Amino acid sequence: MRYIYMLPAAFLAPVIHELVKAICSTLQGDPIPRNTGRLSLNPFKHFDPIGFLFILLFGYGWGNPAPTAALHYKNRQRGVLVTYLVPVLVNLVLGIGAVIVVALMTTGTNLQADGYFAFWLYIRSHVFASDPYLITMLVLSHFAFVNISLALFNIIPVFPLAANKILLQFSRPDTIAKLNHYEKPMQIILLLLLAFGLISQVFGPLAMHIVRLVWGVVA
Repeated sequence: MRYIYMLPAAFLAPVIHELVKAICSTLQGDPIPRNTGRLSLNPFKHFDPIGFLFILLFGYGWGNPAPTAALHYKNRQRGVLVTYLVPVLVNLVLGIGAVIVVALMTTGTNLQADGYFAFWLYIRSHVFASDPYLITMLVLSHFAFVNISLALFNIIPVFPLAANKILLQFSRPDTIAKLNHYEKPMQIILLLLLAFGLISQVFGPLAMHIVRLVWGVVA
């Protein structure tokens, strides 16, 4: 049942990330996203089945990387920062927004008074919910965690994650050559870290801390 509640977030979070990236690059004069059909609102244009499965199974994944070309930007370094940081911020804002909505939905209940940890234990014990109100909270809670986790995940400088493009843009040519040479081994290592839960051990507590901070402010 947990996977069912995660489906909307696992599908939408990386799709939104890649669509925003395509929009940001286009607004700076890059014709590549438009020419490759990536300005489309069709979510399947930005969907990656492997990244989707990784989100469901391990909590972290990716969408189909939107192609961009920094050479079209008036200011290449600033353009890369905008194109790759804004989607991360959008995921973070969406995640925080979902936390706020869930916290407001618990207004006046013991769940709000007891804090986020009590709420999390409650929804973990009600995975077979039939109440539409509770189902909505479950879906939004997973939407919050997936979006916040995706934002944190993108600080890892491995392709296709955002930090990789930013690092390449600000690196010396010899460093770029080394990073490109070791791209495949680094991807394999990243997938293994995901599969063995080591990424979750690092970013999971951080994502939880962000959620609890937001919950505390709202509640």
